[in-house]
Amino acid sequence: MPDKTVKKYLSLHLPSVLLLLLLMLLGGLYSVWLGIDVNFDLLNYHLYNPYALLNGKIGQDVFAAGVHSALNPLPDVYLYGLFSAFFNSPKWIGFFMGLPYGVLIWLVYRLARDVFSRTQYPKTYAAVAAFIGCSAAGIMSQVGTSTNEIPLAVFHILAFWLLLRAVQQPQKTYGVYMAALLSGATAGLKLTGASCCVALTAVLLVYLTRFKKPGKVFMLYALCGILGFLLTNGYFMWQNFTLYGNPVFPYYNTVFHSPYFDNVNVTETRFFPTTWAQWLFYPFFWAFAPGTYVSEAPVQDSRLALFLAALAGWGILIAKNKLGGVKKEAAVSVAVYSGVGYVVWLVQFSILRYAAVLEALCGLVVVGVCAAIHKTRWGGYAALLCVGISMWGYQAPDWHHEMFLEQAVIFDKKPKIEDNSLVFFMHLPSSYLAPLLNPKAVYMGGFLSKPEEYPEQFRRQAAQRNNISAQYYRFRFEELQRDKIARHQGPIYIVSVDWPMIVNPATLARFGLKGKREDCQRFVTNFTVYSKDLAICRVQKIDE
Repeated sequence: MPDKTVKKYLSLHLPSVLLLLLLMLLGGLYSVWLGIDVNFDLLNYHLYNPYALLNGKIGQDVFAAGVHSALNPLPDVYLYGLFSAFFNSPKWIGFFMGLPYGVLIWLVYRLARDVFSRTQYPKTYAAVAAFIGCSAAGIMSQVGTSTNEIPLAVFHILAFWLLLRAVQQPQKTYGVYMAALLSGATAGLKLTGASCCVALTAVLLVYLTRFKKPGKVFMLYALCGILGFLLTNGYFMWQNFTLYGNPVFPYYNTVFHSPYFDNVNVTETRFFPTTWAQWLFYPFFWAFAPGTYVSEAPVQDSRLALFLAALAGWGILIAKNKLGGVKKEAAVSVAVYSGVGYVVWLVQFSILRYAAVLEALCGLVVVGVCAAIHKTRWGGYAALLCVGISMWGYQAPDWHHEMFLEQAVIFDKKPKIEDNSLVFFMHLPSSYLAPLLNPKAVYMGGFLSKPEEYPEQFRRQAAQRNNISAQYYRFRFEELQRDKIARHQGPIYIVSVDWPMIVNPATLARFGLKGKREDCQRFVTNFTVYSKDLAICRVQKIDE
């Protein structure tokens, strides 16, 4: 490559690469500042699932992490690799877990640069859009955590960017297929991403006739999406079908009729709007006062409220073709993708953690309205006002962090488990202990005790612990578990987060077991945040 060409290439791309590296560094440092992630799902399955995959435990263990054991483990392989590599240097775990946040900021900024490339202030508008979107409460609460929403949002937004470029250059149809492949693969990693696939398809349908052979383009688009989905999830769906008779267990069981769950469709309804006003203006309800509308922890953020208002305004500006230099194809694509994505998210989930893509892109719509009035001084004032409103009364949810210690997980006294042991996790979240106790043991979970089986002094505490037991009692694993216990040759242990309730004769008897409190060993770890009391007890079969 001639020297002049090299210099030109570097002058065009080096600043962008340096910005990416700087943002990744800042994301990593911010994650370290927050502390080590100790959220419920990490303790329950984000460490266990990749451990089970990499150690051949799928099908050998019996739902050690409850129903979450059936989820795709691939998104968590990165986290498990970090825990394995930096177990004795946990700050590096936090640092590398924060890198995707820097990538997300950079990607939104680059996408916004394309959208606002013909406006009067493209870099300024892009920076403001990236700041508004990537500082949203749902995103900020997940920086460095194991929820995987931020890294998966990177892939979904990249897929949208590829499709946007293809729409603007319809002769290059390969961008359509690459977008479909990437979006399908990302949805395969985590099924909640299906809303982004719907939004992406809506954008393509709006501009499908711009392509030379629209029917062929759409057919190949669909095939690429399905192929991407199967590449990342096909194997695990087949495993679920083989083990439980439902490839997406336990969802859509009215279709697949798995014998291990009721014939119902599982839907998380805790955060759905409850009135017509909430259905229409839901983001405004958590914009002006902290609450738990869309999150298990209190949240206050006005960004999605700004987004809804701006989306209506941008729709009017698109109809009038007064976009302040923004290409109409770009404006329509952003509006359709984010608008359809919002509607699908609202009716399907209404959970803020799943809205990372929507939050990241909301700044483009808000700033897009400001860009439309850029010819007057009010455009700049409007952009500053939007930034101010987005920061007013701000409160992001807290999923719990702990201080970094000399190791990622520290026991006060580590229990000893023999290689041929069967370990039964009595309550969630406990399965993070599996790779730490003994990888050669066999693990089971979902051992939920019925409150009425406890001694009277413990029933209230048991009822509080089992506050979601109605859903878990729908799982029909007891026969499978009893059979596993009956056939097991070797020591049997139960682990509980509810000492001293662990040795409960009525509950143990349901599984053909008996035990004594004297055979229990109490212990704690730095991850013991949902209960102060853990114990592991050696139990015996009743007929022994």
